[in-house]
Amino acid sequence: MPAATKCSLDQFIKTIGAFQSMKDDLDEDYYSDLEVIVNNAMKHVSDRTGKYLHNLCKLGDKNPDEDTLQKIIDNVPSSLSYEDADGWLPIFSAVRSKDSIQYLPLLAKEGVKHNVGGDDARGGLLGNDARGGLIGDDNVLYRLAFVNGDIENAELLYLDVMKQLRKSNLLLREDIQDHDLFYWACQPLAPPRFEFLAGWCPEGLKTYRYRGLPIIHAIIEYCSCSFSLSTFLMAALRYHPNDLGLLFLKDDEGQTACERAFKKYGQNETMSAIGELIPFDDPKVPILHHVAKHAPQCMKDFACRYLSASYFRDSQGRTLHQSMLASGNKTFIDDPMFFLAGMSDDQVREVDPGSDLYPFMAAASGETCDLSAVYVLLKRNPSLAHRNKPKRRRKRKRK
Repeated sequence: MPAATKCSLDQFIKTIGAFQSMKDDLDEDYYSDLEVIVNNAMKHVSDRTGKYLHNLCKLGDKNPDEDTLQKIIDNVPSSLSYEDADGWLPIFSAVRSKDSIQYLPLLAKEGVKHNVGGDDARGGLLGNDARGGLIGDDNVLYRLAFVNGDIENAELLYLDVMKQLRKSNLLLREDIQDHDLFYWACQPLAPPRFEFLAGWCPEGLKTYRYRGLPIIHAIIEYCSCSFSLSTFLMAALRYHPNDLGLLFLKDDEGQTACERAFKKYGQNETMSAIGELIPFDDPKVPILHHVAKHAPQCMKDFACRYLSASYFRDSQGRTLHQSMLASGNKTFIDDPMFFLAGMSDDQVREVDPGSDLYPFMAAASGETCDLSAVYVLLKRNPSLAHRNKPKRRRKRKRK
């Protein structure tokens, strides 16, 4: 800054201070005019400070430390509400760049203190973009979850800010559903943010919705490639292993996420994405049992890849054949060879550990009793019909 400018600023401050001390001795009209001048000057100072806050992402090596920025805000708090030509607040500008994202927790905290954006805007975090956005809920939280995942080293910066906001109760658990953060954070280049949210609210992976669809269905429906599905499955397999990462979660129409992915991405791309997380040669989970129960029409696509999974038992101790029969999806009319040759004699005699029923009993106890299957299974081993039959007691002869 030129010396003359420094001198002028110092002189102005000195003069105003002197006039302030002489307030009671000055002419009232004269002092009122001075107040107007000072107020106009402060308005210029506020606007210029507001522009400065918007440009934090462009300062490079001249970026202020947080203590300096805190002092600036303390002296000109109105600058937090300065809107740029696009109607953005400084906190909006901060979230858009990895060079200014570090200041977002401070801007949010001070924004709450000075009611930036209104009573329910949480310091500007929830204030909508003045342009209305392209997605209906274009606020800082959405941008914090979604933007800049493709910029080198930005991911951890954004993740750290999310953690700070959570610690300060400025990012709340209900925000994950209220602002669709699961959906927006589930991008291939931002898995740490999605992992953070999933660990905070694991049940939301299963119960939350976006545009009326379960999260995994929405990701498949609205994302052009399977990379986002991989991001979701990576977290869901950790928190919902017994549901196989919600791969077979059904929507309101009864369609599984796997079926939707087959239709959207094709079988090869979908199976490739699944295979990266559940290896074909070493699955470690009874994946075929899940297919048999939830998506039997996809069994061919899975069985030809997961050969070793056919020997697994599920959490109830069921073999694959027992699981297929218990699912109710196997009927004699649709697949007679399953009952005639697909089951060995030992399997016909083995009790299902999940239901404690013989195979012929399982075929008879479903919602629709498959009498043909019952007949075939009993014919293969008719002695099963006489097992556990109560023995008749002989009556004692009276003497």
